[in-house]
Amino acid sequence: MMLKSIESLNLGFSDAQNYSQRGNKQMLSKVFVKNDYLRKLLEPNVYYLIGEKGTGKTAYAVFLSNSEYKNNKSVLKYISGTDYEKFYELKKRKQIDLSGYVDIWKTILLLLLAKSVTDNDRVVSVFNKSNLSELMQAIDEYYNRAFAPEIVNALKIVDKSEIAAKLVYKHAEIGGGAGSTLEFSEQRLQMNLFYICNEFSKCLGRLKLTKNLTLYIDGIDVRPNQIPYDEYLECIKGLATACWTLNTELFANVKDSNGQFKVVLLLRPDIFNSLNLQNATNKLVDNAVYLEWRTTYTDYQTSNLYKMANKLLGHSQDSENTDGIWEQYFDWKLPSSNSDKREYDTAFMEFLKISLSRPRDIQRILALIREIMIERDLGSAKTFDHTTYNSDRFQNAYSEYFLSSLKDQLSFYYSEEDYRHFRKFFDFFDDPQFTYEQYQVAYSEYVDYILENANEIPQFVEDPKRFMQLLYDSNVIAAIEENGRYFHFSYREKSPSNIAPEIPYGKDIEYRFHYGLYKKARMGRYK
Repeated sequence: MMLKSIESLNLGFSDAQNYSQRGNKQMLSKVFVKNDYLRKLLEPNVYYLIGEKGTGKTAYAVFLSNSEYKNNKSVLKYISGTDYEKFYELKKRKQIDLSGYVDIWKTILLLLLAKSVTDNDRVVSVFNKSNLSELMQAIDEYYNRAFAPEIVNALKIVDKSEIAAKLVYKHAEIGGGAGSTLEFSEQRLQMNLFYICNEFSKCLGRLKLTKNLTLYIDGIDVRPNQIPYDEYLECIKGLATACWTLNTELFANVKDSNGQFKVVLLLRPDIFNSLNLQNATNKLVDNAVYLEWRTTYTDYQTSNLYKMANKLLGHSQDSENTDGIWEQYFDWKLPSSNSDKREYDTAFMEFLKISLSRPRDIQRILALIREIMIERDLGSAKTFDHTTYNSDRFQNAYSEYFLSSLKDQLSFYYSEEDYRHFRKFFDFFDDPQFTYEQYQVAYSEYVDYILENANEIPQFVEDPKRFMQLLYDSNVIAAIEENGRYFHFSYREKSPSNIAPEIPYGKDIEYRFHYGLYKKARMGRYK
């Protein structure tokens, strides 16, 4: 096969939202790995898609929403910072508690689902006793135009619930579905929402669907800076509860329908854990798909991560047969990190070492090498250049990417100032590998710095073991056993039954910073 040049390769996007655009849908369909996670996600009892940042949560939802797949129609909606701000303002004005959040989210989710139903999705007959069309006319009347099914618009209905409830009642009455006269008022928010929710629940519960209809909710992992952490957590806990209630108490009990409604939330495992949901471990095991792409140096060629990388490189080729294309682009033979087992290391092993075994990491490594090779007039080459990978330019760029991902993760919990102080911790180390005793010395010096420079003392520096656990949770450090034979990173230890692994301690255990942050943390070069 004649390989395309490096500059001719289309290596896709770091952010899977881009694959929702018309011109990019086809690429996702070609590079997407249809693995067992996809099959499980379509099961009726799965309500959560759990994965670390960069593991492909959005990519799965986009792939399914781009076109119908195995009798499944999917709709993907993003919650924006503006949506959360409106939630927060609503809470401050109307003194909403957790149960109020649940009611609001149930209303919003039902509205989004109702608007996603088309005549092609349902069996339309005189026996299909759903007044959904009348209810949607009420919403259309509220807007004086076709209702745009976005969360921000649904929030407007919540905010003006008295008007919306009266319109829903009027149209339900026209359709023969209204009961006795009800009184609505601005002061009775939850009663208004209960009525709206109840009417849509009845209609959706009566629909006979020809195919499954799933609503995916994304954007939960990003907390707007202006919304306090506790308030935000309460908001998304209400969303998680609403999702569970609708799925288990309403949609699961619809009878005699070929298709089923479902709502699926996209969440990071640490955020899911922070919600403290009832029977959370059982929910993870029974009602969630947990995305993880980890593999080993020995078995990587059979891994989903390697398949994804091959598809990414093969997408731009003229030939349909792109098996083994990775080895054609990467003929590197690097010094073995385990000479007892193998003669040399490969490029993919090297990428596993500097990454967190996430699809986004591999895509970013490839894109950065390509970008720098083009800068150096090497874009016409047919193989990826190892000297470019080994350059300060690449190591700086990748380290910047690694730390920006870390910042995104920590920003859910901490402020911008907290993160700046967090970065300073690396300055108190001369060596990337250290003992717990050496950590304690550095931590003490770090705390002195915080006390002198921080406006407010971050919670994470209140205790040395708590801070070390944060470093481990964030994959900043690994715990090392048997003189480097075993590296324990948090992402490698996590599972549905152990979603928050604890950092190991012991006299024979040392610790090491992750290679990916070396350059920007001023720890030298990784080799």
